[in-house]
Amino acid sequence: MARTISGSVGAGGVNRKDDSRTVQELLNKVPADQGGPSPLLAVDGLPWQKTIAAIRSFQRIQLGFTSPDGRVDRDGKTLAKLNEFDDPPAEHLDPGRMWCV
Repeated sequence: MARTISGSVGAGGVNRKDDSRTVQELLNKVPADQGGPSPLLAVDGLPWQKTIAAIRSFQRIQLGFTSPDGRVDRDGKTLAKLNEFDDPPAEHLDPGRMWCV
């Protein structure tokens, strides 16, 4: 199931702490060569310069934005694309490949 946020995150966003953590976690799942942050972001719920820069890079590379706004909106293209990089839910995994630690 796609992850959601209750308000925008990033430049000029509402920037609720839980939403910001969600966006940081999703950005960290994106490989650096595909627009993800390097080094990984601290998942602290504080969307400052590094998080905004990571959002802009992701928007530029993954969405082809020539002027990325550095904001993830709750029903926007950026969040939808970030969700494509999220781990698949357990019910969609091959049961033969699941294991516990």
